[in-house]
Parts: sequence; structure tokens; C-alpha cells
Amino acid sequence: MLKLRVITALILFPLAVSGILFLSNDAFAAFVGIVMLFGAYEWAGFAKFPSMPSKLAYVAIVATILFSIWLINFLLSVDFMNGMAAFFWVFALLLVIGYPGSSKFWRGKAVIISVMGLFLLTITWYAIVSLHAITEFQFAQTHISGPYLLLSALMLIFAADTGAYFSGKRFGKNKLAPKVSPGKSIEGVIGGLLLALLMALVFTLWHSGDLHDYLHVIGITIVTVTFSVIGDLMESMFKRQADIKDSSNLLPGHGGILDRMDSITAAVPVFFITISLI
Repeated sequence: MLKLRVITALILFPLAVSGILFLSNDAFAAFVGIVMLFGAYEWAGFAKFPSMPSKLAYVAIVATILFSIWLINFLLSVDFMNGMAAFFWVFALLLVIGYPGSSKFWRGKAVIISVMGLFLLTITWYAIVSLHAITEFQFAQTHISGPYLLLSALMLIFAADTGAYFSGKRFGKNKLAPKVSPGKSIEGVIGGLLLALLMALVFTLWHSGDLHDYLHVIGITIVTVTFSVIGDLMESMFKRQADIKDSSNLLPGHGGILDRMDSITAAVPVFFITISLI
């Protein structure tokens, strides 16, 4: 299994980085949109859609929404989309904290689960594409383009996941959310946050940042990593309720698209919100 995971990662990683760095924003929007459509098909499984046509209909609805937003050239304001993202993920946090009692709100209700999926997929796509589209962001003495900002966000998430995995295996004793995801520990989350902070601080030092820059980076890292955990827990919550181990078997050794993007769905929108505020 580990060998299969590594092989799949070695194939996907250069494809993802190449897409981020070398595709135009419109082409990248289409690329990410296709990924979101695979995620929509998997989310239809969470909602227990009874047939292939019903799942494909849900995928078509998501495709129409994403294409419409792209067609009107992101007519919806950044503030509106960021506000929607903030509301959605605070609501998701409340659902996770209140689980399993909170599942009464959506358990067995395909319409509610479907609508939540529409919000999640749309918000994620919008944040990723909008972050990629930033032409210039000044950090310390450096001007950073959108693709590198997006890579920075993904590296924070990757560092947090890696740190959480190893520190959780070595020190994990206290469960973070045993009713949602028994394998996650508080020690793992702390280890992941520390590794992400270390990487962010080294990045700031490399760019000769001042105290103001360090404070910004620490704040962005804490918020981004925190919501990466929330995104992971929310997907675990829906999978547990649907009695599904993996969202699909699309990615050998990894599961499905949503299994790989669970942290990203929350962390990147929150990262984009903090960048927009700055």
C-alpha cells in the first residue's frame, strides 16, 4: 500500500506543480474545475444518490455553476465569496464539534448534503483559481505572484499533514475528535502546526522579513493549518455517516479526490481570505 501511495504521489505531484506554474489562469481554472467534478461525483456518494444518472446530474449541476462563475468573469465580488466561505466553514466547524448530535440536521437528507457539497466545491474552486490569478503580492522585499502564493498555501498544508502524521504516531495519546476521526490526536495537530510554522518562519527569514511580516506569517499559518484540520474532519464526518472508508478508488493507494483534497477545501479558502485582508 505504501509503495502504491508513493508511486501515485510521484505522478500527481509534478502534474499539479506544472499546472500551477505553467498554465494560464483560464486553463488552470478548467483544470481545477475538472478535478472538482470528480469530487462532485464522490460527494454524490456521501448523499447516497441511488443511481449513476442521478450522480451525473449532480456533477452537471456543479459544472454549470463553476462554468457560470467563470463565464461572467468572477462577477461576484471577492468580499461576497470570502464571506460565503467564512460562513460555510464556521458552520462546518459547529457541525464537527456537535457530531454525532449535529448529524440530525443532515443525516439521511440528500438535499441538504448535496447543497453543502455545492457550497464546498464552488468555494474551493473559486479560492484556488482566484489565488492563482493574483498578479502581484508584496511580501517583505519580494513580489510574489499568485501561482507561488498557491504553492505556499499547499506547502503549509503538506507540512501540517506530514508533521501531524509523524508526531501523531510517535506521541499521539489524546484523541482530537474520537467520534469523528479516532485516528487523529491533539499531539499530531500540534506537531503539524509546529512544522508548518517552522517552514513559514524559514520562508520569512529567507525573504528578510521584518517583525510585521513574521506576525502576519504566524497568523496566516495558524489559521490555515487549523482549518486544514477542520476540512479533514468534516469529510471524515460525512464518510462515517455514509459508512464509506474512502470517497472513491480513483487514486491508487490514496482513495479519492476528496480524500486528497479534504484539508485543501477549507485551508485554501481561508488562506485566500487572509491574503485578501492583508
